[in-house]
Amino acid sequence: MSIFILLTIYSDIVMNFGHELSPRRGRYAVSMMSFSQRMGLSPVRTVIQKDSLDTETRTALWNLVHATLDVLRTYKDDLYADEELAASIWVNIFSKPRDEQSSTRQVWVLVKERILTGEWFVVLDMVESFVRQLNRVRSGELSGAAEAAIDEFNHRFERFLVGYRFIEQRIVPVDGDVEVAAIASATELSREFSGARRHLERAGELLADRKNPDYSNSVKESISAVESIVKIITSKSTLGSGLKQLKAKGVEIHPALESSWAKMYGWTSDAEGVRHAAIERSEVDQPLAKYMLVACSAFVAYLIETGRKTVAI
Repeated sequence: MSIFILLTIYSDIVMNFGHELSPRRGRYAVSMMSFSQRMGLSPVRTVIQKDSLDTETRTALWNLVHATLDVLRTYKDDLYADEELAASIWVNIFSKPRDEQSSTRQVWVLVKERILTGEWFVVLDMVESFVRQLNRVRSGELSGAAEAAIDEFNHRFERFLVGYRFIEQRIVPVDGDVEVAAIASATELSREFSGARRHLERAGELLADRKNPDYSNSVKESISAVESIVKIITSKSTLGSGLKQLKAKGVEIHPALESSWAKMYGWTSDAEGVRHAAIERSEVDQPLAKYMLVACSAFVAYLIETGRKTVAI
């Protein structure tokens, strides 16, 4: 049995024992609403958690960490996987001297404490760091541990209305499946186009920085990703000139869409645009930066897929 299936089963049982199962994510998945919520006897979550995390959410996140560790311990070929993971977190996340770690349990007690009692951004930092360290486990059937954990964390974020999702191994402020799919699809499709991929990754990094987010530069990176792909297709030096040549290269876009992107490029690139820092940072907020990342990601994916069909790239 793959680690993805095992973690899905185990973590759902841990989090939802006693709740009704539904086919949403397979026969082991859980209904988003309990019986009492469907009957109007218990309140249903309606407020997205952006700058805080309630106790129920924190507990679910810790339980998933714990479930992941239990799964790691089930693989006889990797008996010390959880110990190696703990040592890595102790040194790389807590920045502690290696010889001062008295036990594996000591590390997980600290991780639990941060998740259950830390500031909301400290919790997300810890979850993100846990996945990144988990990604170091590359032996045998455990090679997909990080990917399996990411899927389960995103399920928790969705269920508890947390306004963030994992995109690859980074938590970004997006809260819809469509948004996540658009960014993830563009990132995957642009693997062979290092310029566009790097711009998208950087836009996500600047948007995801929970301590010092740089929304203005995130917007710049998002539009630069589009420009990078258009340059590859048309060989034109700018997005503005390249958009006019897409049709000649076999990439059909509706005139209204072409006009919209030309105006978008003008907004970011002319003398009064974001790229020239004429727009104050305070005027570019998170919703706008998020919109640009999602919109540019979707357009990048469209250009790559259409370009491949017409042999333009």
